[in-house]
Amino acid sequence: MCNNMKRIYVIKVSLFLVMGLTHALFASERSSSALNHLTSNKIFETAGISISVADAQSGKVVMSYAPNLSLTTASTLKLITTATALEMFGPDFRFETKVSTSGTLNVKGVLDGNVYITGSGDPTLGSAYSLHAKTSFFETVFNALINNGIREISGRIIGDESAYNTEIIPPKTPWEDMGNYYAAGVSALNYGDNCYQLTFKTGNEGTCPQIIGVNPSMPNLRFRNYLLAKANDKDSAFLYGMPFCNDRYLYGSVPAQKASFSIKGDVPDPALFLVEQLTIYLQNKGIKVSQLPTTSRILSIESHYNRESSTELCRFQSDPLSHIIKITNKRSNNFYAESLLRLIASRVSKDASLPAGIAALKSFWANRNLKTGFLMYDGSGLSPADRVNSSFFVQLMQYMATKSKNGETYFSSFAVAGVDGTLKSFLSDTPLSGKVRAKSGSFDGVISYCGIVEKNNRQLYFCIIINAFTGSATQVKRAIEEFLVCF
Repeated sequence: MCNNMKRIYVIKVSLFLVMGLTHALFASERSSSALNHLTSNKIFETAGISISVADAQSGKVVMSYAPNLSLTTASTLKLITTATALEMFGPDFRFETKVSTSGTLNVKGVLDGNVYITGSGDPTLGSAYSLHAKTSFFETVFNALINNGIREISGRIIGDESAYNTEIIPPKTPWEDMGNYYAAGVSALNYGDNCYQLTFKTGNEGTCPQIIGVNPSMPNLRFRNYLLAKANDKDSAFLYGMPFCNDRYLYGSVPAQKASFSIKGDVPDPALFLVEQLTIYLQNKGIKVSQLPTTSRILSIESHYNRESSTELCRFQSDPLSHIIKITNKRSNNFYAESLLRLIASRVSKDASLPAGIAALKSFWANRNLKTGFLMYDGSGLSPADRVNSSFFVQLMQYMATKSKNGETYFSSFAVAGVDGTLKSFLSDTPLSGKVRAKSGSFDGVISYCGIVEKNNRQLYFCIIINAFTGSATQVKRAIEEFLVCF
């Protein structure tokens, strides 16, 4: 009896092992077939490809193709920046902006002095993506002044941006991007995502559109308009301009025969923009400001900037870092990403210089035994000079999932395929809709995806980076979708 039972048990175990081995071999063959199908696609004949896939539970690499080949990543680079900021500062960290006054206050409520706004790099002040209302900071300043009996300012509002240096745009930012809203510079004082809206009225095809509005009003900006109207609905307009320079050159085309058509540009001087808008707000609320606003940078150029002794009135806190990271990754916000890299730099550099931030980031991960042999020149991935391999991204995700206490916050910032963010249309009509959390990246000749896919009751970390393909971006995305579904 026992021998028979034992014999039956051995037979069952043997069948189970054979079935398991067959399934494993089938899965391996299927994965190999999917990988070969992707890499042999004609549109990738001249392309650079780096692919890594690892089991989330064991950490074992289950598939790879040139995993150590460093390529241009585009916006997936944000995953490195956000992970570093989250680990260094924690999800509850908040930027602070300080408001203080100098001079004396008389019985009539006139401040014989200046109001100082001291920044620490908060990207959420007046931001369209903030949890606060757009004017919350301005209201806080107004209430602080009123509560301290200040009804008039004989001096001016000075933006102190000295916590960061004046290199507000990474040096390897392409010229074609500088001047556009998605490449807005980062200062210690920012406001309204450091961008404005430019509105046109367009006529017949081949004519130059008429500028009919700038919001918020920026009277110092000078536009050199070389745009043309075209008979399509495509926005192909570009603004070109340098930081701290008020000249903006407009090239390209916008749709013809539109009563109103808008594009967005970057603010040349973010700190000055903030104090100008604050001055207007206070004036409209009945607090007179006698002199024009300025910044510590401008005063340092005009003469030696010696800040007077001042009394703090209030502090304004940003949204928590968890929210900032969610906007950075889910919406692929370049401005927020660059702000986070400067935050990282502020821990090791007196002026939060970009090179210091990159060095601190690399050192952080090297000290955690991640191979950091990559090139990084910004925090957003906008620079084509950035180079990272797929293996590093998979290592990073493994670390954040297994060794970080911030893993849940980190992965919840990823977009969900077929559901939201930059992946809303990705994999939307496939079995993987809702089963992939990832960050995408793309610009001309570059497409990448990094994240977690749920397949066959297990989770896999994956990273796919493709450079210099010859097909269209739509063809590449479809090829990647097919690969993720089939492997």
